[in-house]
Amino acid sequence: MTTTETRAPEFYACTCDAKSRPHLAPVQRILVVGGPEVAPARVHEALWDIRYDLSLFYGPDVVMVITYQEEETGTVAAARDWAAANGVADERRGDEAVSASLLFLDPADRPGWSERRPAAGPAFVYDAA
Repeated sequence: MTTTETRAPEFYACTCDAKSRPHLAPVQRILVVGGPEVAPARVHEALWDIRYDLSLFYGPDVVMVITYQEEETGTVAAARDWAAANGVADERRGDEAVSASLLFLDPADRPGWSERRPAAGPAFVYDAA
């Protein structure tokens, strides 16, 4: 028997003041990537900043999901710990749209100015050091 992973929904009933009644808003999936040597406090701080920014746009009831696609690195482990401590779902990357990417780069691995990274939404880039 195969079990199916439970996925967060793609939309939630938003109650912000932008409209006179509840309306559907997209769940904000944050893709977290980075190396094994990142300080967990840096990841937690970045996620608090993103949650604050999203709450300004979607209101205090914004629904976030931490998503990841790589093996559990130090960055992913710290993000999942933050999610568990703050009532935020986490799941392995699926087919759903990603609202933003949170990238922790080793300064030595930073791309040159001529290189471009594909963007599927805003990217928040931090030095892992």
